[in-house]
Amino acid sequence: MKSENEHKHGLENDGYSDVQFLAGTRDRLRILQVLSESPHKQSKLEKKVNVHRTTLRRNLRELQERDWVTERSGKVYEITPVGRFVLSSFTDLLQDVESAAKIGSFLSKVPRKFSVDVDALSSGEIAVNGFDVPFEAVNEFTAFIENADRLRLCAPAINPKYASVLAQRASITDSEIVGPVECFETIGQAEPAEFDVLQRSETVQMIVIDEYPSYGICFSENRYMIIAYNDGSGIHGVVRFDDPVPGVERWMKEKYASFKRAENRIKTY
Repeated sequence: MKSENEHKHGLENDGYSDVQFLAGTRDRLRILQVLSESPHKQSKLEKKVNVHRTTLRRNLRELQERDWVTERSGKVYEITPVGRFVLSSFTDLLQDVESAAKIGSFLSKVPRKFSVDVDALSSGEIAVNGFDVPFEAVNEFTAFIENADRLRLCAPAINPKYASVLAQRASITDSEIVGPVECFETIGQAEPAEFDVLQRSETVQMIVIDEYPSYGICFSENRYMIIAYNDGSGIHGVVRFDDPVPGVERWMKEKYASFKRAENRIKTY
């Protein structure tokens, strides 16, 4: 027999309605998140969620009707076991949706015949520049080259600001940088001192190739990164693999070797 709440909302076995309800406003999710930490009085909950009292009361009533929240004496609210399960499941769903959106954004900036499938990409850590985090991918790339041992990088363009990072690492790591002539001309013109350090270093080799890669490849000992670029050659997104993924690792090393093959080289610094 259906409970009173199930009759009222028609929610029996209706997960779609629950998702639609919880996604309808961030306030409901925030209420569950706060209550998952500890029970709260309504007045304290109002401040933490930062919502008008009337809106809070309505949301609390609707959450209670779904048996996700319960009220104790003294207007103290707490999350129920069902509510905690719903919160966990919905949080996982949000993460999956956000990950899918990032993968879609990343793939929009690489060739249609990109050889790495979505399942492989989803096994990595994805960062894409956006309105809320405009330098997320850039910061990920910078951190990667700052901490790489035996760096191997092939890219269509290298922002001159990375030249200082590469120059600082020149004396302590074995690095190889592969790219078209414009890539190195830009660094030489914008950062001549750093470019000179890279040229003089015995542990850095810069290989100019007669090809313009449509994406970037970067790897060190056991870490790998694929880089997608905007039309203006700025970094749009990256996918980082902290552990070798067999198919990805083989593909990256084969592509890197293909880009720097002898017949493709114009000049080596």
